[in-house]
Amino acid sequence: MESIYNLVPEEYDPVKFGDKGPMYRSRYDPKAGVTGSTFNTHGSTKVLGAGEAVRKASGTMGRRTERPDPNDYLKGQTKCKKVSSRVDVQKFDRPIGTRKEPVPRPHERPVLGLHTAKNFVTANAVEAILQVPAVRYSEEPDYMAKQDYGKVPAYLSQVKEEIKRENEMIDQYVQEQMGLAGHAVEDPGVEMDPEERTEIILALKKKWDHTNRQYQLCTHKVDFPSFGDKARKRGLEDTLKQLESDIAKLEKPAPIFVKRY
Repeated sequence: MESIYNLVPEEYDPVKFGDKGPMYRSRYDPKAGVTGSTFNTHGSTKVLGAGEAVRKASGTMGRRTERPDPNDYLKGQTKCKKVSSRVDVQKFDRPIGTRKEPVPRPHERPVLGLHTAKNFVTANAVEAILQVPAVRYSEEPDYMAKQDYGKVPAYLSQVKEEIKRENEMIDQYVQEQMGLAGHAVEDPGVEMDPEERTEIILALKKKWDHTNRQYQLCTHKVDFPSFGDKARKRGLEDTLKQLESDIAKLEKPAPIFVKRY
C-alpha cells in the first residue's frame, strides 16, 4: 500500500541505530566501603564494624568457602594437657606458711674424709650369733585341772527339774480334762528288752521286703481288669506304710513299754 509518509526522510537517532556513547563513570571512589549497611545493627549494643560492609577475598553470606591452609594443620600433642614439672608440684604441695630449707652458706662445708675400720660382715655375724631368740609361749588352759571336771553341770540339773515339773503339770491337766483326776494311774507295763526290740525290727524289715516285692509286680499297672486287682494294690500300699511307721517307731531311742498278760 503506498503512503505519502514513506516519502518523508527520517532523522538520524544514535540510540536507535546502536550508538552507545561514552562510558558512564561515577564520581565516587569504587573501592570505598559501603555506607548505610544494616548488618549487625540490631539491638542496643553496636558490634565493632557495624554499619560497614567490608569486601573480602572470599566472603559470603553463609559458611566459609575458602580452602584451609595446608600448612596450618593440627600438630601432635597440641591438645594434650601439659604435665607439671617436679618443681611446680613441690611448690604447690608445700604447706602454707612454710619455707624451703635455706641454701648452705659458703662457710658451711660438709665433713669429708671420714673413714671407719669396722668390719660390718663380722659385726653382723657376731650380732646374729649372740642374739637371743624371742620365744612366744602359748599357755592353753588345762581343762582337766578344773574343779568341776567330769561332773554334771549345775545348769543341766536345773533344766531337768524344769522339764520334769512341766511334764507333771501337763499330765495333771490332761487327767483333769479326761476326768481321771483322783483315780489311780494305769500301769504302763514293762519296758521292752533291747534284744527283743531288735528281733522285731528285723522281722518287720523282712516282711517289708516281701511285701515290696509283691508290690513291684503291680506298681506299673494303670488300668485294672477287675476290682480285686485294684484293691490288692491298695492293700499292699497300706501295708508298706504301716510297716514303715512301725519300724520308725521302734527305732526311736525312747523306751517302749509292753503290757504282758
